[in-house]
Amino acid sequence: MKTNFKVLPLMVCSMLGLQACQSGDSGPTIKAPNQLVDVGSELYARIRTSSEDADTLFKSFGATESGDELCDVKIHRMIYDTVGGAGESTTSSGVFMLPHGDDPACSGPRPVVLYAHGTSTDRGYDLSQMISNSSNDAAGEGMLLLAAYASNGYAVIAPNYAGYSFSSLGYHPYLDELQQSTEMMDALDHVRKYSDEIGADLSSELFIAGASQGGYVAMATHKALEAKGETVTASLPISGPYAILDYFDALFAGYVSGGATQYSPMVLTAMQKSDAIYSDPSEVYDAAYADFAENSLPRTGGFAASGLPATALFSGEAPEDANPLNQMGFGDDHLLSDDFRALYLSDLMANGDTPVYPIRALVAERDMRDWQPAAPTMLCGASTDPVVYYSNTTTMKDYWEASANPYVSSFDVTNLPSWQAAEVPTGSIHGQTGVFCTGVGLQFFANFR
Repeated sequence: MKTNFKVLPLMVCSMLGLQACQSGDSGPTIKAPNQLVDVGSELYARIRTSSEDADTLFKSFGATESGDELCDVKIHRMIYDTVGGAGESTTSSGVFMLPHGDDPACSGPRPVVLYAHGTSTDRGYDLSQMISNSSNDAAGEGMLLLAAYASNGYAVIAPNYAGYSFSSLGYHPYLDELQQSTEMMDALDHVRKYSDEIGADLSSELFIAGASQGGYVAMATHKALEAKGETVTASLPISGPYAILDYFDALFAGYVSGGATQYSPMVLTAMQKSDAIYSDPSEVYDAAYADFAENSLPRTGGFAASGLPATALFSGEAPEDANPLNQMGFGDDHLLSDDFRALYLSDLMANGDTPVYPIRALVAERDMRDWQPAAPTMLCGASTDPVVYYSNTTTMKDYWEASANPYVSSFDVTNLPSWQAAEVPTGSIHGQTGVFCTGVGLQFFANFR
């Protein structure tokens, strides 16, 4: 579920002459979020003149010309306590963006956007490096958060997730509903704890958003916050695998989505850490990958350095009605073992929506069709998404509407004239959905301010 927010080229600190970019690069220390840089008019101008894409990004979120940005923004790195997938104590890191300025939108109690990012296979993913390091895998998504939310007056809290950047955890609990929602709330609590110390006046308005993996995490976090009695103002899950049992059933049936060889080992490792799903990795991986797939991702250098197959998840051939992308999920050099697939499919055929096979049962436990939001929730995605199928959105919305839930809605960005005019190529649909849905989400959130 690689998100690929490649929205603009960024500048390194040496080009900007910002000494602040070099601060705070020590190892994990639990303390108040550390300010790295203050983005003001001069830095906005340099960002926007760096490329046409940069300028277009800010224009799309309301700043017609350079200098029209509503708020200056202090970028902080945060390092905080959380837990791993087995409940073990660990640390994680992320970014906190604090708007300030003379415009009324930038002062006084600031509404919070708690944001969950999309899949990254690079262990160095660090949203706090959005200004200082254009080669960091988080740079594009971090700049999107600045242009869309922070510069428009939202205080942004966005974890890198456990297992990335300064985290002390040696793996990532990928799509682990309990761990990921807990970590999101830990990050929120961390900023709240130090808000007075860092001058962060946070309002009671709490918005939740996220894309791809982060769409799932955003929904899980909304669910968890309401379960503990906290009020959520509104949420915007984007292109997430919410109906994850149906999604994985389709994948194992042969309708292999883009990026499957990237996210499959991270899902399996997360399940192994939390629930010990196998005695030996060869039970789920083909012999060629059983020795190292479990610890392959995330890693420094990302998927390209993993040694895993580029696209082939299974041996054999795709179903007759499979599309060309599905067909790329099959090959002689494949990631998952034939026995694993056979066991999964046997359970699907025998037990339908009530799995018995332990791995499939764990997938079912992670399915989000077990709750009803009590705050406005807009699901946004693209009906043509080849990575996280839009059926996740329609299935989730149908589930909620069957209970006459008054809070839910959905939006397909392929209906936007701007999307149609952009003629987004297939390989960029999933990532660009996050950008376009964020624009839709800003208007949605404005209804509840």
